[in-house]
Order: sequence, then structure tokens, then C-alpha cells
Amino acid sequence: MKSLSLLAIAGLCSLIALSPARAERRLFGKGEMKEVPASEELQRQDGEAKVLLDKAIAAKNGGKLEKAEDLLKDVAELYPLTSSTGVARFELGRVYEEQEKPIKAFDAYQAFIENHRESDLYGEAIRRQFELASFAMNGKADSLFGLIPAKSQSTKVIEMFEKVAANAPRSSFAPQAIFNVGLLQREAEKDAEAIAAFQKLQDNYPADPKTKEAALQIIGIREGRKTNDDSQVLKTQLEMEKFIADFGTDPRASELQEKVGQLEHMDADKKFGIARYYERKGNLKAAAIYYQEIGEGTSRYPDAQKRLAELKAIDPNLIAPPSAPRSRVIAQENVVDRPDYNGPPAPKLEAPAKPQMRASAEDVLPIPAQ
Repeated sequence: MKSLSLLAIAGLCSLIALSPARAERRLFGKGEMKEVPASEELQRQDGEAKVLLDKAIAAKNGGKLEKAEDLLKDVAELYPLTSSTGVARFELGRVYEEQEKPIKAFDAYQAFIENHRESDLYGEAIRRQFELASFAMNGKADSLFGLIPAKSQSTKVIEMFEKVAANAPRSSFAPQAIFNVGLLQREAEKDAEAIAAFQKLQDNYPADPKTKEAALQIIGIREGRKTNDDSQVLKTQLEMEKFIADFGTDPRASELQEKVGQLEHMDADKKFGIARYYERKGNLKAAAIYYQEIGEGTSRYPDAQKRLAELKAIDPNLIAPPSAPRSRVIAQENVVDRPDYNGPPAPKLEAPAKPQMRASAEDVLPIPAQ
């Protein structure tokens, strides 16, 4: 009992040495204040908080980072309504940076941002958050993040960039942060998430220089997919055509134009084969539709026009009136909606069986002149 009494006395003496507010927190625990203090009490707390903040900054400048960390935490925890709290939270982030604790630093800035949006330090906190996330992204994570597994590091860095974009959506850091999210998702082979990030950048920041690069990233992702799915090929071409329309003066637009031409030639071959199939089956109406959908300038266009002339000689009603030129993509998407269409849906080459529209290799060859 004697030893217990001595411990109790020692504990009370340690509390007496603290300021009244700190002693109260040590006795009753931390927590949110139940009510706003009176003006006189708030003025007293302002003074105490300023004293602690000055001591913390002095400790930081003197290289005593652990002491500075403790004092800055006390300011934020004991005097949450004082003018010193915002500076304390910001300086806590600086201390964590000097201690090479980037996650803690980022989170300290986040606490500052969420509670002190009116502060003059707000923009600087955003900048430091962006730099911390970029530092981690650019190969520094192994030494900085310590025990965090590499896979989790990528997820954490993505979260950091997403917070930067959400904290300051109108800042110059937001579009770059979203772009970096797309890069990280692509690196993680999460194509859908990467495309969503790059698309978000294009939708929300159309005038930002990164919009062009985001468009190229989407094209690169779609091109990298090994697929025979016609719908995916069409989406790739749509992205290319959009880039050409939006950024036609960019040197890379000419390369994309060549790729679009290649896709159009491939599509013309498919349509000619399908038309030949229908013609052999006696479904001349469907054959004519596909012949008409073959674009001018493609390798199959002369053959298609020749077959259309012969079909028109058989029955002029088989040929629909000419319409305004349409892109290959739009034509492919809308052909089955035409009122004069009476054929099956366009084939999808990813099916394990042979394409339904092709009976043999001869189906892609021109019909000999009669």
C-alpha cells in the first residue's frame, strides 16, 4: 500500500507540472470538446497554445524532432479551437518529412487540409502532398515506406494521388494526380481502372495538356489487348479518330491515321466476305447492305462497287439510296438497325468456332466477271 501511495503522489506531481488543459486531458483522456469555451477561456488557451507552438518550432529548428513532434501533437490535441492548431498540424507534417515518414507526413497534411481550408498554408500543403506521392511513385517507395509490401505501396500511392485531386480539384496538381493514377493502374495491369482515370482527366480537364497524353494512354491500352472482338477493335478506332479530330496537328496523329486506314481495310475485307456469303445463299438484300458499307478508298471498294452494279441490274430495289458518308465505326454499329436489313448480327471473331459468315477461304475472293 505504501508503494502504491508513492506512485499516486508521483503521478499527481507530474500532472501539476503540466498546464491545466494538458493535466485535464491526461486525467480524463483525449476527446472532442463538448462545448465551445467562453471567450476568456479561449483567450487563455490561445496564449498557452502559442507558447507550446513556439517551443515546438524551436525544437524542430534545433534538430530535436521527437520533442517537436510531441509538442505539436499537444497543440492540436489540447487546443483544437485556437489559431495555433492549423500551424501545428502543418508543421507536424514538416517534422514527419524530416524524419522520412512520408505516410505520416501525408496524413498530417490531410488533417490540416480537412480542418483548415481557410489557411494561407493550404496551397503549400497540397503541393507537399503531391510531392510526397510523386516521390513514392518515382522509385523511392522501397526506402521510404519500410515494411509496406510492394503491392500495397502502389495502392497507397494511388490513394494519395486521389486525395490530392479531391482536396484541390481546381489546382494544377489535380489533372497531373489523376494522370498518375491512370499510369499506376496501367502498370498494375488494371486496364478498366486505368481507362476510367484517363477518361476522367479528359472529361474534367479538357484544356489541360495532360488530356492529350491521357488519350494516347487509352489508345495504347486498347491496342495492347490481344482480342479478335470486333467491338473492342471498333472502340480502339473510335479513340484514334477522336485523337485525330482533337489533336490533328500533333505529329502522332499521322501515325494514328495510318492505323485507322489499316483497320478500315481489315473491316472492308470482313464486310466483303460477309456480303459474298449472303450472295451465295441467295440473300441479295443483305449482301447489298454489306457491299454498300465498304468504305471508299479501301482495297475492297472497287470489287464491292462492281458487285453492287451487278445486283442493281438484277433488281434496282436491292440498292438503298446513297446517304451521307459515315465513319466505319458508326456504320458497323448501326447496320443492324436499318429497316432494310434482314441478316444476322455481325460476326464476332472471338467465338471458338469458325466465323459464321465465312464458309471457306474462297469467300474473301472477288467473284469472276461473267
